Amino acid sequence: MPHYVNPTPILAAVLAAATLGYAFPAAAEDGAPAAAGSDWKVSVGLGTGFKPDYEGSDDYDVDVMPDLSVSYRDLVYFRRMELGANVLTVKGPREGDRLQLGPLVRFGPGRDQDDNEALRGLGDVDYSIEAGAFLRYGAGPWSAGLTLAQDVADGHDGALAEASVGYGLAIAPGLKASLTASTTWASDDYMQSFFGISAAQAARSGRAAYEAEAGIKNVGLTLGLEYEVMKDVGLGGRIGYSRLLGDAADSPLVDGDGSADQVSVGVSLSYRF
Repeated sequence: MPHYVNPTPILAAVLAAATLGYAFPAAAEDGAPAAAGSDWKVSVGLGTGFKPDYEGSDDYDVDVMPDLSVSYRDLVYFRRMELGANVLTVKGPREGDRLQLGPLVRFGPGRDQDDNEALRGLGDVDYSIEAGAFLRYGAGPWSAGLTLAQDVADGHDGALAEASVGYGLAIAPGLKASLTASTTWASDDYMQSFFGISAAQAARSGRAAYEAEAGIKNVGLTLGLEYEVMKDVGLGGRIGYSRLLGDAADSPLVDGDGSADQVSVGVSLSYRF
């Protein structure tokens, strides 16, 4: 796939399109209506994404991927390679306000040293299976969440803690928008897997060794839009920006060969039934 060294013109075009009302909505998920008399909510579709070659890269690739979301009676859900269960739901004083918590298992992408020239000699980071728990709260247009997860499949072997707060609103008939701020803390193992350079990797790649320690990995902001094209058909997408921090930003893979500024764009078309 072709690489794009400077994402700024593309990001500007996407932001302009969103401002003019063209659809870059996030795929409908929890708000997707279930079929009459059914306890299931299902959304299937196809999406395309524009993202860095690796976390911290300033080269970008475009990927095409399936888009699947399934939930049963607001108890069990599968969404974006994450399986979770709402084992506790506490309703608030107003209709729609609720606190939910439960376990989750999710699939984490690895990293291939052939993804980018900057990774040559560093070896691959295997795919991970992360197990943990979530806590989410919604109050009117506001939402907040906390997720804790640990790799249990010898991928990056690390742990992640992710916190977010968001605001959503309807801006036109059939068109909804959301804005979410987030931050992620990562353990030593995660940071070293994706941003560090061990002595063995230094010998193979010719780079200086670098030890990346635990800390706040990034902060980010995501704009999502959701548009109902017709009954049961949704057009969704998102524009995300994140800034790598601490040892992640100081890594030679980022400070020398990449960028601490990370941009991602995703668009999907889905059918709900």
